[in-house]
Amino acid sequence: HSGAAAKLAEAWREQNASVGSKSSSAPRGDGVYGRIVYLRSDADLTTVTLVDPSRRVMFVADGTSWAGRNFGLGAREILLRNGVQAEWIEHEITKGTRFKLVFFEDDGMIWKADWDGVERAVEAFHPRAAEKICPHWETIRNTSWADLEAQFGVTFDVLEQSEGPMTEERYLAAEDTPVTARRFLASTLSLNRHFQGTGYTFDERADSGDATAEFFAANRPLSSLPAAQVVDLEP
Repeated sequence: HSGAAAKLAEAWREQNASVGSKSSSAPRGDGVYGRIVYLRSDADLTTVTLVDPSRRVMFVADGTSWAGRNFGLGAREILLRNGVQAEWIEHEITKGTRFKLVFFEDDGMIWKADWDGVERAVEAFHPRAAEKICPHWETIRNTSWADLEAQFGVTFDVLEQSEGPMTEERYLAAEDTPVTARRFLASTLSLNRHFQGTGYTFDERADSGDATAEFFAANRPLSSLPAAQVVDLEP
C-alpha cells in the first residue's frame, strides 16, 4: 500500500511520460507537501539535504497546489511561480543543476508560512535568536524590504556580498536592529525580498494569476525519503 505522497509522485511521473494526453483521474494531494530540490553537479546523494544543510527549516507547498495549479510543469515555471528570481534559476540551469520534486506526508511540524508562521519557525528552529528578534517583529511585519533599506540607508544584497550570510551565530553577536533581524530571516529562513508574509508565494512577473500557498517544514536528508516519493523534473 503506497501512501499519499508516493501516489502523487506517481501521478507526476505518469504525466511526464504522457505529455499532451490528459490523465484519466486528477491526482489528490490531501495531507501531502512537497518542494523542488536543487541537485548541483557535485551533490552527494547519500548526504544531500532538501535545502542547504545550514538551514533547519524550508518552504514547502501543499499537495493541493502540486496536484492542481503546478501539476506537470517544469522546474523553471514552478520556481518562477513560487517567488524565485529568474536570473537565479537561469544561473542554476547553466551550472548543470538537476531538479527533483519531492513529496512527503505531514509530520505534525508543518505550518503556514505567514508572519505568525515565521515567528513560530524562529521559536521552534532558532530558539536562541527568538528573544533577540522579539522587539523587532512589528517593524519587520510592517516594513517592506525596500523601505527598510531606505530607512537605514543600506542595501541588503550589498551587505550579503560583503559580509556573507547572517547566520544565527552572527546574528546573536550582531548589532540589535531591524536590519540585522531581517537579514537573519533572509539567511536562515530564506525570506527574500519577495516574501510578503501572507502565506502565499509572490511571482515577480505579476501577471500569472493566483499564488501558491506556502508552508514551513523541517529540512531533512533526501535519502530519508523513499524513491517512490521523488520525481525527476525537466528544467
